[in-house]
Amino acid sequence: MTDKLYSRPVIPLLLSMMSGIASGVWFPGHGTWAYIVVSVFACLIFYAIAKRKTVVFSPIVLFLSLGYLSVQSWVVPDLPSHHVVRFADTDPWEITGVIDTFPAKYPNRQKFILRIETLEGYKKIFPVAGKIRVTVSGNSLKLTKGARVAFYSKIRSIRNFNNPGGFDYKRYMVFKKVWATAYVSEKRLAVLKIESEKGVFRLIEDARRKISDLIENTGSGKQQGVLKALIVGDKNSIPQDLREAFNRAGVGHLLAISGLHIGIVASAAFLFFKWMLSHINLFLWNAWTKKGAVVISVVPVFVYGLLSGMSPSTQRAVIMVTVFLMAFLFESEYDPMNTLALAAMLILVVHPPSLFSISFQLSFTAVLAIIYGLSRVQIPWASDPGMIKKPMRYQVAKKLFYFFMASFFAILGTLPLVMFYFNQISVVGLLANFLIVPLIGFIVVPLGLIGVFLYPLTASGASVCLKAGAVVLAQALDIVEFFADLPFAAVKTVTPTYFEICCFFILFWAVLNLKRVQSKTPEGQNKVQRAQYKVHSVKRRMPWTVFLRKPATLVAVLVIIALSADACYWLYNRFWHDDFRMTMVDVGHGSAALLELPGGYNILIDGGGFSDNSVFDVGARIIAPILWRKKIKTVDTLVLSHPNSDHLNGLIYIAEHFNVKNVWTNNEASNTFGYKKFMEVIEKNNIQMPRYKEISRIHDINGVCLDILYPPVDFIDKRKIESWRNINNNSMVIKVTFGSKSFLFPGDIKARAEAELVATAGDRLKSTVLMAPHHGSRTSNTEPFLGKVNPEVVIVSSRWKSRFEFPHPPVIKRYKEMGCRILGTARHGAITISTDGQTLVVSPTINPNFS
Repeated sequence: MTDKLYSRPVIPLLLSMMSGIASGVWFPGHGTWAYIVVSVFACLIFYAIAKRKTVVFSPIVLFLSLGYLSVQSWVVPDLPSHHVVRFADTDPWEITGVIDTFPAKYPNRQKFILRIETLEGYKKIFPVAGKIRVTVSGNSLKLTKGARVAFYSKIRSIRNFNNPGGFDYKRYMVFKKVWATAYVSEKRLAVLKIESEKGVFRLIEDARRKISDLIENTGSGKQQGVLKALIVGDKNSIPQDLREAFNRAGVGHLLAISGLHIGIVASAAFLFFKWMLSHINLFLWNAWTKKGAVVISVVPVFVYGLLSGMSPSTQRAVIMVTVFLMAFLFESEYDPMNTLALAAMLILVVHPPSLFSISFQLSFTAVLAIIYGLSRVQIPWASDPGMIKKPMRYQVAKKLFYFFMASFFAILGTLPLVMFYFNQISVVGLLANFLIVPLIGFIVVPLGLIGVFLYPLTASGASVCLKAGAVVLAQALDIVEFFADLPFAAVKTVTPTYFEICCFFILFWAVLNLKRVQSKTPEGQNKVQRAQYKVHSVKRRMPWTVFLRKPATLVAVLVIIALSADACYWLYNRFWHDDFRMTMVDVGHGSAALLELPGGYNILIDGGGFSDNSVFDVGARIIAPILWRKKIKTVDTLVLSHPNSDHLNGLIYIAEHFNVKNVWTNNEASNTFGYKKFMEVIEKNNIQMPRYKEISRIHDINGVCLDILYPPVDFIDKRKIESWRNINNNSMVIKVTFGSKSFLFPGDIKARAEAELVATAGDRLKSTVLMAPHHGSRTSNTEPFLGKVNPEVVIVSSRWKSRFEFPHPPVIKRYKEMGCRILGTARHGAITISTDGQTLVVSPTINPNFS
């Protein structure tokens, strides 16, 4: 058992360590018990070694506990009293600190990590520790790593949009040791001094900057940004539309420096140093030329890894290439699977949170799929005994076959993770990789790397190589954009669950291990013996005997059964359910409500949104992931209550990337980029959008009644003479009723609109659940209106510590006096309410026990 478990010793220890890290993040705060377990099992292992006994499970438990402990400093940090988190969410401060990273530049803004030194306020200066992320509006100010800056701003703690299964941005930043954020205009930021950091890392950073500048001088066009990503690992200059084109074409992995780049450096360095050492007699006489070249080749491999930024994929490639070179040096057998596990372990030892990095997961999964997949396939003609000397066409076909299969296994192996994180798969990925990888991998990258290593010797020679690479890259980008522009190039997908991902990988293993049970008829037997043999052969081929002989077959069948059950569950949850569900999404300052009607009909009332979608697209980052996790790709009706950005902008992405059948609006236009874009998408996708006057006031859909109560049909004519009829007061007000329970969505109406609504709708306003008008503003939520609605539950959609201070305290007091149960997205996250028409079940994200 021990021999089987530790045939590749790093793998079981790595799996134990990974389990420990994951447990440490999901169940933090038990460090004392982990230390006790480490001590006990370390003693058991030393005792076994002293007694020359075999240990099986003790190392696994030890590494599990070590993994748990390794991540505790991130998830349960012991922060000092002068840490920056102690000063967050208070008054503004005069902040002084040193820029700790190279600023990332975006249109109209820059972002960087600041290592705070002091805070000044209340006529005192406080020495402070910790890092914050700073966003500077405007990008004309030249900032660099090491610059000491000062500015006046509020420090805000990092908070998530608390939606079920949503991205944990707070944890993501904590893993980077970043604890808060600040925003400032570049006009109010002063550069005090630029520190000249010394040492190897500073030299490498200077080299990266100079090479980047050299690449920028290779000419105009999009290839400069891609060339920077390929050579020095800087992706900040790649336009967003080009990134999307790479992803749609299925070649986004080429933008990450990985094994291809490191392999080229290692191969070129080995050949060069082997040639150089072959001219030195000492190495020739002792047969050290190859081994000496191996040792020296490690240096440029590490230098280039540092030069390219040491992303997880680069770290993995550097470690694997180094282990391969060392195996050659010591003349030992190279095991790629064990080496891959060793690379992962070393990365996790240095930085345990890397386990949760998308780059780490995709990089290692792709290589694992390639290694294992290629070990299970064989060229159909490879075993032809007639081929003693393989012809050239065979060699070419063999290389093409393995190149194709490597791409196939990489794409297939990462498929569930790509669906989970990006909700998109490329249909043309295999063909695109077959054409683009040779151009970029075997021409552009080598030319760029030659330029990098020529740069210290001759800048002009380096420039020639980079320009030549840019010319070839421009052609490659044309091919990328050709594939990306195909209407069927990529498809959006729903989000797989963890269970479905596990089933996929198990099925992947099972399929690769399926082999036909073959039996050869023995020679030299008479007819009776041959007949008996055929009978026994048939018995051996009976299904149950195949299952017993082939565990992979049984596993595959069980997984298919499990996936079938999973499909039935989602069919019921998506289409066959007979209850009504409403989810008020946490979109910060704004409003978005998803209605799931019996029979699978979906309505989205507003979509939240920031004023500028280029800063943060609520539709893409919040609303769409929620729909995909619910296996929703069709939204039957989008409702825009009014065209303010905090209700509109999140709908643009949904209208563009989902199957939207209808859009309801009050037809009040707005002279904003978001509204114009929304109208363009509706026209482009041929979405039905009837005029407000033509929309029926009452709709009965699968037993759910939708009643449009406001605004009046002629409100656009009235607003010419009644100035109070502004965008907020013209919001569509919709009442949704299922059985004896009802929900009222009043948009952002204010006091005058509420008064008119009370006069026109009267008792029809009575509702079980009310979405507080205008995010709980004191200019809304008047007593006459609330008296008519008389809600049991009130939901306030607002941002935590909003600059508008929503919800206003007098409004909350008013609701409490009415005896309402009050929930808010700022405090409870997304709030889901389901009903069978008789009872309500309220499920907040943060407080699941509330009902």
